[in-house]
Amino acid sequence: MGAGESSETIPRSLDTIQERIQWIRDREIANTALRGFLEIQDKDLPEGDVDLEEHVAKVLGEEEFEEFRKQFRFGGKQSLNFFVLTGISDEFENISSGIIHEFPRAEEVQDQKGEPFLVDTEEFDDRLYIVLGQFESMKTVDPSTGKPQRVFKPDECVAVINKQTDLVHVRTAEVPLARQICRKIASAVGIDYQNEDVFYKPEFDQSFVEAFSDQIEKYVNLNVVVSEGGGRTASSVRYTSKKDETGEYMNLLEDNQVQQELNEEGGEISKGYVKLNDGDYALYLNRPQSKIWFRSYEREERLNEIEELIDDVLRKSGGYPQQKLQGFENVPE
Repeated sequence: MGAGESSETIPRSLDTIQERIQWIRDREIANTALRGFLEIQDKDLPEGDVDLEEHVAKVLGEEEFEEFRKQFRFGGKQSLNFFVLTGISDEFENISSGIIHEFPRAEEVQDQKGEPFLVDTEEFDDRLYIVLGQFESMKTVDPSTGKPQRVFKPDECVAVINKQTDLVHVRTAEVPLARQICRKIASAVGIDYQNEDVFYKPEFDQSFVEAFSDQIEKYVNLNVVVSEGGGRTASSVRYTSKKDETGEYMNLLEDNQVQQELNEEGGEISKGYVKLNDGDYALYLNRPQSKIWFRSYEREERLNEIEELIDDVLRKSGGYPQQKLQGFENVPE
């Protein structure tokens, strides 16, 4: 979603073609994502010099466009920061009313850089989307005087709470902002965010990597961290895959140097850009920060599938300590 956009400006009933076209253009949705959605809906793809955004706006029926809006309202090239808020799923129905008292409105913080404010909430498919903004200071030039001036430009992010799990993620590139938002959400429903057994970042540890490896087809690039021992600082080495004779990137896990670092020198993968087994998904995994990032434009359904995958891997790898779970059964100790 674009900076400065407010959900209050979204037409709740997109009655005209022009409103639809403008809604699509405001989100700068990639053509590949638009074509992919049309294919899913069994709609003909445009031929020749046809405006793809206009074509989408015209060929989708009312229910189809509502599904389109759900898929792309919060989609995009997103960073997902994961946190566990123990008990948040039990408080799902109370979150919307609770956060009103935790987050200010835009007009209350319009001169305060970086302070998150509440824009809107939206619920669908058993998830609550909390839309938040913050004002970022930007240096510009006053057109009337030519002198430098500083203005504040709003930028949005989204916190996503799944009704079925206590794993929450915030879609923003800024980890401190994501943590601040989760703390406020926890406080809104009486969860003690200062208790590390209740509020914490899930561990993307070596057990997580091993469990997640079943889903990975290849690593296109990665960072390997090797401990120097004797209290010395660990070193990090970055590797980038080369293309084979068919033009495909090779799997770095099959690289001799990488294998030596991992198997003989006790190295661990800290970060990496991976392609998953289904052939379509590609994401950047950041273990130290417990986050993932998508380089391509992804629709909501795909983002949620990855969230569910992360949730499943954490359960299998023991990333959720037993005493920290609410309502899960048969979770490994």
